[in-house]
Amino acid sequence: MSNFPLKFEVMADSKYGISEPWQCSADAMEPITVSIPAEFNGPGKAYSPEDLYGLAVLNCLISVYKSLCEANKVVFETIDGKLIVTMDKKQQDGQLILTHLDITFNVHGAQDKEKAREILEKAIRDCPVTNSIKSGKTCHINID
Repeated sequence: MSNFPLKFEVMADSKYGISEPWQCSADAMEPITVSIPAEFNGPGKAYSPEDLYGLAVLNCLISVYKSLCEANKVVFETIDGKLIVTMDKKQQDGQLILTHLDITFNVHGAQDKEKAREILEKAIRDCPVTNSIKSGKTCHINID
């Protein structure tokens, strides 16, 4: 069992200018390239902060699901997911906020489809990343 609180350290460094991509990394893993998205006059062509946000949510959900399935001996072949991050402006002050996450999961080859769905619903409720954000979310679950 882990000792809480757990801490995860990430790093990033960049040169001046919105057209300059930069590197970020976690622990001793290979760095990934990040840039300001083209929608904000950046170069695009690399992960944006919004992409990383969506990936953090999607991958946390998948990791919680896999852990719960293993603990409950619920077997499936594969899970794939897609997440769309919606950004909008607040009407009061025009501040940009991430307003909604539209998440779709497809679980393939589940031996017990009903239990696989129940556990995915639990993973969605229990995911520490999604429980730490205030964006609205809609989840679509397909089990076959």
